[in-house]
Amino acid sequence: MLLNGKNPHGGDIYTHKGLLDFSANINPFGIPEPVRKAAADSLYNCTSYPDPYCRELRKKLSEHEGVLEDWILCGNGAAELIYSFAYSLPKEKPALLVSPTFSEYQSALSAAGIAAEHFMLDEKNGFVLDDTIIKVDFSRYSALFICTPNNPTGITVRPELLAKLAQTGIRLFCDMCFIDLTATPKRYDISSMLRKNPNLVILKAFTKSFAIPGLRLGYVLCSDSAFMSAMSEKAPCWNVSIPAQKAGCAALDCGEWLSDAVKSISKERERMASALNSMGIKVYPGEANFLLLYSDVNLYARLLEKGILLRDCSNYKGLRKGFIRIAIRSQKENDQLLSAMREVLK
Repeated sequence: MLLNGKNPHGGDIYTHKGLLDFSANINPFGIPEPVRKAAADSLYNCTSYPDPYCRELRKKLSEHEGVLEDWILCGNGAAELIYSFAYSLPKEKPALLVSPTFSEYQSALSAAGIAAEHFMLDEKNGFVLDDTIIKVDFSRYSALFICTPNNPTGITVRPELLAKLAQTGIRLFCDMCFIDLTATPKRYDISSMLRKNPNLVILKAFTKSFAIPGLRLGYVLCSDSAFMSAMSEKAPCWNVSIPAQKAGCAALDCGEWLSDAVKSISKERERMASALNSMGIKVYPGEANFLLLYSDVNLYARLLEKGILLRDCSNYKGLRKGFIRIAIRSQKENDQLLSAMREVLK
């Protein structure tokens, strides 16, 4: 838990009570009923400790991802696994972050006593990662952190470029927590990449796709058994609760539900982007369930006055005041946001 420090993330509905929250990128269709039921029914079994090996969940994940069960490590949300990864790295070299990106990478490295350096994405290039990163001397670094689709830009990394980076031999941490909320979630041949590159660590989570951030469930995929053991040793034995494990198992049977949700989210994202562009707001063409925007108007403060919470992105390295991120919510809620935007931009 946080103690006195400022919350650096979106979704703070406890400080901003009663507001329409566009600051957290959660599937607007909520928790699928089978997932809700599985978590609720599992409470009857909570007089026992959780399975520390997450056997049932890992078996289903193995089938879902097309990888060996031994290549899967589950955690109490994606954030815990980021910290476990950082604590498993050698401290002698800094890590390299492709930025702007999720702040927990640097927080985890700092906690582990590892310095962080940044490969800055170019705003003029739309924050797209291109082949110039291949020119980096990766021997200087203990790891490379990449997020695809990136948070907060929503931009994905080309599969060919990701494959090239994996082949450099650097310990590559690739956060794909939003990939299942894009129109083409299978664009990366994850199973093949993991077989060929034991240095590759892929992070995924149920949090965003199945709207269960309060349950905390994520997992990493990696074919390096020694490194996976090192990561496992950095987390408590019973870190994944019974409700979380049961919810994850049920979620893996909700593929059609998720596919239908993504189609609606994609349609709404395109509609929102077009409407915001017409208002003179700079919109970056992300692929996930959120959009990065820029405006000279202080949209965060102005919308807060109207009861709508956005994500102020000025605390991301490489972004400045005026950058905000909005989640894609239901059509009705999105229309409320657009209407409020038009009012403040008059």
